Amino acid sequence: MPVCLKTEWIGEKTSPSRPSNSFPFPPVSTESLISMNSLPLRSLVAGLWVAGFNLPAATPLATGHADVGIGYEGGFDLHVHDGENDIEYSPADALLVVGSQSLQFSTGGSFAFLGPVGTPVWVLPQAENPDLLFLGLGTEELIPSEWTGNITLTLTSVSGPGQFYLWTVNPFGTPSVQMDSANGVSAADNTTQLPGSHGHYNWGFSALGTYGISFEASGLHVADGPQNSGPVVYHFEVVPEPGSLALGLFGLGAFGLLLRWRKA
Repeated sequence: MPVCLKTEWIGEKTSPSRPSNSFPFPPVSTESLISMNSLPLRSLVAGLWVAGFNLPAATPLATGHADVGIGYEGGFDLHVHDGENDIEYSPADALLVVGSQSLQFSTGGSFAFLGPVGTPVWVLPQAENPDLLFLGLGTEELIPSEWTGNITLTLTSVSGPGQFYLWTVNPFGTPSVQMDSANGVSAADNTTQLPGSHGHYNWGFSALGTYGISFEASGLHVADGPQNSGPVVYHFEVVPEPGSLALGLFGLGAFGLLLRWRKA
């Protein structure tokens, strides 16, 4: 199946500082995307604290342009590049938020890999949507003359409440699936990209919740030979609509207070 992926050569790029829809499904009308600074999500953090959970110290990215970035410094360096603020994060220090407006529904047919007609799927789209995170794959930091052939990004594992999908859609509306955990994870779940380039995909999730998606980069360096990053985990959070979130927060907060009262 042909792949239609817009890429552009960027050339060498100095790494920024690092602190420690083209989509053929009918859109769903929901409330505005929840900001990670909004009251509902602040309440969620408070509710989890009350319940006694330890939360990871990660910076949430919910809108704007960001990339799964691949650099090289004697070995592959996988990171998250926040294009809005020109900041790089280690994958453990960034939370990639899939907002409620990402909800779409499978149309079946060539999209049957997402489930039968009407199956919900939450998608960060290939085409920019200002209400969602515009997530790409960037190899701009790699100098093309230093590499033989493409860089391959392979899915190695998926941890979470549902399945993960990565695909592109060509101008005729035909999808090309690069990764699909629903039929098992194997070496066939991969995408390739030219060194010094940039591309965008549809990043899909079959259920709400927190995911750990593990990727591995590989390529042939002219001077250093075959290179492999080993598995690197990226963290995604698929959030519900504000109404259902508020109800869940109320229950979570009440449950947390009950636990603390019983411990007293």
